Order: sequence, then C-alpha cells, then structure tokens
Amino acid sequence: MGKYYIWFVVIVAGLAGAVRLFLARRFAEMQAERLRQRTVSRERAKSLIFLAVGVVFGSIYLIPWGRQAWVAIGTIFSFISGAECFFQAQFPTFDALVFQSRLLGILYLGLSAGSYLMLSRV
Repeated sequence: MGKYYIWFVVIVAGLAGAVRLFLARRFAEMQAERLRQRTVSRERAKSLIFLAVGVVFGSIYLIPWGRQAWVAIGTIFSFISGAECFFQAQFPTFDALVFQSRLLGILYLGLSAGSYLMLSRV
C-alpha cells in the first residue's frame, strides 16, 4: 500500500509543482479568478481540513507500527496543501499569488523528488 501512495505523491506533486513553477503567472490568474468566485471562509475551511488530515497522518506516524515513509510523506503533502489554501485566501493579490505559486512549485517538486528517493526504502 505504501509504495502505491508514494507513487501517487510522486506523480501528483510533480505535476502540481511543474505547473506552479513553470506556468506561475497563468496559474496565479486562474487562482485569482477562482478566489473571486469563492468565499475566503470556504478556502480557510479547506485549509483546516488539509491540516487536520496532516495531523492525523502525523499521529499515525507516532504509533509504533506507523513509522513508515509513506505516512511521513502524507503528512508533509497535507501540510503543504493546507498552507497553500490558507495563504491564497489570506493574500489574494495577483503578485502574492505569483510568488506563492513559484514557492509552492518548488516545495511540491521537492516533495516529489524526495518521495521518489524514498521508493527505494519501501
């Protein structure tokens, strides 16, 4: 199960990171339009859900049989996704969204590369 989840993160985080990094301005335009249509409270609620999932994954990692690479990767992935939703709702200006897009692109690509390296340990 862990190997499949890690492959999922490698692909999803890799694609998300590449789009956010290499098409930062276009992605920021799409996010700005999406944020105009949705309420800020909805985005904050979504960030809390992602953070709650991260806390659940983190607590699973702390139990003796839960110390597996895919649990740690799931925790990091959830925290990055939660931070993305929260900060986009907090700072919805175009310039801030471009900066966030580039920063999150680097983080997602780093997570994807790190997850790929962890495949050898699973």
